[in-house]
Amino acid sequence: MSKHRDIVVFWIDEAPLQDFSERLANAGMQVFHADNYVDGIQWLSNPKNIAMCDAVILDVNCKIHHSDEQESPDSFRDYAYRVLNRCEGEDKHIPWFVFTNSSGYVDALLSAIPMREWTRKQFYKKDTDQQALINDIRELTKHSDNVALRERYAGIFDLCDDEATCARLFDILRKIDEPDCATDTTLFNALRKMLAFAVSYGRAHGLFSTDVDSAYEALKRLREIHELDPQTVSSYIVTNFESLYDSVNNGSHSAHEDPEEGTLSVDADVLSGDAPYLTRTCVFQLLTILNWLRRLPTKAQEIELMQKYIDMIFNNPVEFYENRECYLQRDNDVWHYGRCAVMEHDRYPLSETTLVRLFLVRPNSNYTTKKQYPFFARYEIVK
Repeated sequence: MSKHRDIVVFWIDEAPLQDFSERLANAGMQVFHADNYVDGIQWLSNPKNIAMCDAVILDVNCKIHHSDEQESPDSFRDYAYRVLNRCEGEDKHIPWFVFTNSSGYVDALLSAIPMREWTRKQFYKKDTDQQALINDIRELTKHSDNVALRERYAGIFDLCDDEATCARLFDILRKIDEPDCATDTTLFNALRKMLAFAVSYGRAHGLFSTDVDSAYEALKRLREIHELDPQTVSSYIVTNFESLYDSVNNGSHSAHEDPEEGTLSVDADVLSGDAPYLTRTCVFQLLTILNWLRRLPTKAQEIELMQKYIDMIFNNPVEFYENRECYLQRDNDVWHYGRCAVMEHDRYPLSETTLVRLFLVRPNSNYTTKKQYPFFARYEIVK
């Protein structure tokens, strides 16, 4: 089982080894690639990318441009220094490592690789030094602020497979520790985009159908699933999603845009300091949702089963409730699970800690309860 991703590695290589990529992932490293030096330098020139990056791996025999038909050691000779300049900037130091086949190149090129005081090996051979490189990356990054931040939110970054989302989440979590976070209104737009990512992730992993294409549609669907099956979507998820949706959409617009004075209050109240805890509240609501999304299946067959399960909840609720083992809730003197009501039997008294099995599910004919609970079932105590 792979570790939680707590290290971000950027790898410039026209043909990254699949087995080594898997070993990096199993070592808890999130890897982003460029297949040429020009695109790699551009990636490292992005302030958000460089901020989240912890280590850089360089190939010697690589492409210069993506469109090049062949790789060449000229790429390393003529462009590697630009990568190193970005790794060794005034504001941040990123350890870099040369990973090469070490054959077929001019010896002078390899011997000219600069050595630093932290350097463990001048270069690492692809066929024999894979574990040594992994060990040295982890050793040289273990005290970094980036790694400490990701360890604090262990598992959350596992959801992010693209660098834009990973960089955005990292930037949000970094900023909430800054002194001016309480009045930082720029975070609301980033949070809104992360909420859109959560919807996309839920759709890709079986929770939402393809017609759910917005946070508003996702909120409606979460409410519906919770009403039918509170074990699949808990009430706290609906509550946090709804509150976050309202705050980030309100806060993504300036109060000066408000056509009706008073409806856009988030931007003004946060900026003025009247809502000093709102930004952090929204961040932790997002983290609550992302952490919950980690429960969703990730394998294709399991995702398909999840999709079928959600379809059954909506399209065949009688089949869904039949033989379901669950804990009942009591509201307005009605015992129920989701939208299926039961009548308490004197021989089988109920509490909210009693595990029951529903059976003989049918449409509810009781005119006083059928609107809220359109299904009715008998129950037995599960021993």
